[in-house]
Parts: sequence; C-alpha cells; structure tokens
Amino acid sequence: MQNLPSDLSASQPPPSTFPDPIPGIITHGSVNILAGASGVGKTCFLAWLLTQLKAGQPIFGHETNAPTAVGYVAADRGWEGGGRYWFDKAGLSVKVYSLADDPNFVPTRLRNKLRLVNEVLRQTIEKLELPPGSLVALDPIALFIGSLNDYHAAAVALLEIRRLCRERQLTLLGLAHTAKQKADKKERYMRLQDRINGSGAQLGYGDTQMYLAGPDETGKKHYTFLWHPHTAPAQEFQLGRNTEGLFVPWATSIEAVNEALVYDTVPADGTEVSLAAILIGCDTIARATVFRRLNELIIKGLIERPFEGVYRRTAAQVMEYPKPHPADLDPDHDPHTVH
Repeated sequence: MQNLPSDLSASQPPPSTFPDPIPGIITHGSVNILAGASGVGKTCFLAWLLTQLKAGQPIFGHETNAPTAVGYVAADRGWEGGGRYWFDKAGLSVKVYSLADDPNFVPTRLRNKLRLVNEVLRQTIEKLELPPGSLVALDPIALFIGSLNDYHAAAVALLEIRRLCRERQLTLLGLAHTAKQKADKKERYMRLQDRINGSGAQLGYGDTQMYLAGPDETGKKHYTFLWHPHTAPAQEFQLGRNTEGLFVPWATSIEAVNEALVYDTVPADGTEVSLAAILIGCDTIARATVFRRLNELIIKGLIERPFEGVYRRTAAQVMEYPKPHPADLDPDHDPHTVH
C-alpha cells in the first residue's frame, strides 16, 4: 500500500517540557470546558480552582502542578463587573485582559468570520504576555467558537484553538453556559456534561468537560461539580460555600457546619428537647436556617419530631451513641455482684 504524503512533521509544535496541571484530568496544551447555568457561580468557582492550581495545592484529592503563570480573559462583562470581585475574595492575583474594557478593541471583528475570530483570540492571548507553561481562563469561550449549534464550525474552531495553545505551550480553560433547562426533570439530559449549550462538538473536540450544577438544578442541598476527561471515568464532588461566599468542599461549608450545630443540640441519648432549647443552642444561626436544617435532618432519618415543637434523635441514632460502661461511672462497681 502506498504511503500518503504527510506534512505532520512540519506542523507539529515542539515537544512539551511542562507537566500537566492536574495529571490525568487537565493535561498541558489542552482545551477544557467549565460550564454551568448563568448565575450558578462559575466565576466564583474558577477563582477557587485557579487559586489552588497557582499554589500547586491538591484539588479533590488529586495532586497538581503549578503553571508558570495564570491569565484571565474577560470577554463579556469586563473585569470590574465580572471576575475581579471573586478573584479579590480568593486573594488571587493573575494577569488580566478584558475585551470590554479595551477602548481600542473593535467588536465587529468577531462577527461570524472564523479565521478572523481565531486571529482575535491569538492577539488577545498575546496581550497577556504569558510565558510557556501557563494556564489561561477564557470567560466565555463561546465568543471564539462561532455558531455553537453548528457542529462543523465548532469542531474547526476548537481544533484551531488547541493548535494555538500548543504553539504557545499554554493550557486553556474556557467557561461556557448550559442550555435552557425544561421544568420537567424527566425531559432533561441525564448526564450533566450533556447540558452544555451547543452541539456535541464541544465535547468531542474539547478535552476535559467540567460542569457546576446548583441545588435548584439537581434537587440536592449542595452544589455538584463534575469533571470528565476523555481518558478517565467521570467524577462528581459535593460543594458548598464559606462565609465569604467562596466554594469549598461540602464538609467544610457553612451549610454543613450549620447542620452539624443543629444536630448537636439534640441530645445524643434520645432525650427529647424543645424547639426553644434548640433555638437557644443555635443562636448564631438564623431561625429560618435552623428550621430548614431540622427538616433536612428529619428527611435524612437522623432525628424525629414526636410532638409539635419537640425533637429527639431517632432510635437508630441513639443506638449508635456510645453509652458508658457502668465500670466507667463507678470504679467500685463489680459486674458479678447482684444488688
């Protein structure tokens, strides 16, 4: 069989000497998508994610490699009206370029001309002056893909974006929106990544897909974060927020801490306690929050309400409560002595 001519050797970027930001999850030179509904907190989550990456700290139990630098492109509302608030909250300092804040940028250059759009992205990234091995967040990436519902156009755009990243030895994280969700949950896509707005080309021609879902979307009390690389199984993680409004693992969130505080006001030995006593014990929490946590604890089967305004732990929870041995209470106690 005759070998077909190939120009791959001339078109390939030089071999990378930079480690993957999150080995097995986000690889160096890749184009990744972080999606979620408008207002769910994608930029807030991004601030936490980039803070962890920049410091080389673990993310959801995965070791990370700090990029040489981190950049952020604000392509919609501008820096002051968008990312700066959450980046400042997180104490994160990054190189920033904002299309909306640049008086010399001509928006009409982005009108449905894919080749020109790609050139605009190249010039935009160049303005950040990032060294090789950096990570850049593009918020949002849709502006540089063109027609999201055109599979061919989206695929070509992503191929060009990846080539640009590899030429400049960068890793890209693009923020994206979810499609409008129907009220009937039975008519929604089962997998979170399938809810990303646009054609399947974003999933097929992109690298790792990530999705942030709010409680109103999943029906759960926590936020759900998913990442799904092409080369590893999908993983989901539970998130909440701290007192600053920043995302944190659910176990350390203000919601989980409040629930634990409410639960601890109900005696572990099964003794009944009044609602008034619970409110006094939870005086640092709003009354509405106390009621909400009590109802959630009832649904989870941890406590019950035998009478109006009275609560106690369920029998199963009382049985799990470690009761002291008589010898621990009375050192002179002889278990063989009959009284």
